[in-house]
Amino acid sequence: MKILHVVISLAPEWGGPTKVVHELTEALVEKGVEVSLFAPVRRGGEAEIARPKGVNLQLFREGFLARWWSGYSPGLARAVAQEVGKFDLVHIHELWSHPHLAAYRAARKAKKPYVVTVHGELEPWAINHKALKKKVYSALIQRRILQKAAALHAITAEEVKHIRAFGVDNEVFMTPNGINPQEFQLLPARRELERLYPQLVGKQVVLFLGRLHPKKGLDILARAFGKVARERDDLCLLVVGPDSEGYRAEVAKILEAEGALGKVVFAGMLTGREKLAALGGADVFVLPSYSEGFSIAILEAMACGLPVVITRQCHFPEVAAAGAGLIIEPEVGELAAALEKLLREPQLRQEMGSNGRRLVNEKFTWAKIAGQMIWLYKEALKRQKY
Repeated sequence: MKILHVVISLAPEWGGPTKVVHELTEALVEKGVEVSLFAPVRRGGEAEIARPKGVNLQLFREGFLARWWSGYSPGLARAVAQEVGKFDLVHIHELWSHPHLAAYRAARKAKKPYVVTVHGELEPWAINHKALKKKVYSALIQRRILQKAAALHAITAEEVKHIRAFGVDNEVFMTPNGINPQEFQLLPARRELERLYPQLVGKQVVLFLGRLHPKKGLDILARAFGKVARERDDLCLLVVGPDSEGYRAEVAKILEAEGALGKVVFAGMLTGREKLAALGGADVFVLPSYSEGFSIAILEAMACGLPVVITRQCHFPEVAAAGAGLIIEPEVGELAAALEKLLREPQLRQEMGSNGRRLVNEKFTWAKIAGQMIWLYKEALKRQKY
C-alpha cells in the first residue's frame, strides 16, 4: 500500500498535529506501508524539521501568500498534482489550508481516494475563531471537500458529532492519536529540572505544556493558579511551549494582577531531554482548554506518571474512567479546587499517575493505532468516490 500524506506544516511550533503526523507515518512504515509526506516550509525553516524514519519526506517553500493562507505553497501544489497518480490513497491533515485544497484537487483530478483527518478543527471554539472567513470558505470549498472524501478520520467520539454538525454525512471512522511510550520510560531526575530553573527548588510544580494560545485556557489557569498560590510559597507554575500570537504577554498581565507572576516560569518551547525533565520533574499536569482535538501532551504527561487536570473540552473521558486525573469545566473555581485537591494529596497523585501510565500503554500506543489506521485505509479504498 502506497500512501501520500499532505500536511499544513511540520514546524515544531505547530504543536500536536506535527508530532502526530511524524510518529504515525513512522509507525505505518514499520507495518510495511510505503509512505510519502509532503509539507510546506517557511524560508530558513528546513533545519528544524524532524524527518520521520523510512518516510519519503519532501518539503516545499512557502509562497508570499502564506501569511494570509496557511501553508500556501505553489511548489507543493504542483508536486502533489504531478505525483498523486503513484499512490493508492491520499491522507490530508487539518482543514482550511492551501495544502489541504491542493491535495483535494489533485486527488479528484487523478481519481484517487482521499482521507481527511480533522484534528479538532471543527470544535465549536475553533469554528468561531475567525468565524466569518471560515463561514465563507466552508460554503465555497471546505464542506464539499469533506463530503467527497472516501472517509473522514475523527480522533474522538465528540469530533464525530462536530463533523455531523458541520453538515457532512460522509463515512466517519474514529481512531485516537497515540504516542511511543518507550520515549518516556527513563526520565531525568528532578534535580535536572531544578538545575535548569533554580526557582523550582523545593517547590511543588504545576506544569502546562502546549502552545501559548487563547484556546488553551491559559487565562483560566493564570487566575486559578493565582487563587491557589496566593497564600503559599511552596508552589510554582511551569509554562512550557511556544508563544502563539504574542499571547504570553496577556497571560503575564493576568498573573501580575493576581500577584502570582513571581511564582511562574515561562520556559518557552522545550524539546528532547529538557522537555523530559519538565515532565519528569512536575507534580501535576494541567490543560484547561476551551477547545481541543486530542491532546498529545495529555498522553505524554500520563506516560510520565503525572496526574492530569483537563477540561471536558479536551474530549478525553477515559481519563476519569481510568482514575488518571480530574475532568473539569473551563472555570476558574473548578480548576483551583482541582489543583488544591491534588497538591495536598500525594498518594492520590501517585495512584492517578500509575493509572494514567497503564491507560496509555493499553490503548494509546502507535503500534496499536497504526494497525487501526491501515484498516481505515482499506475501508476507504472500498468507498472511494469519483
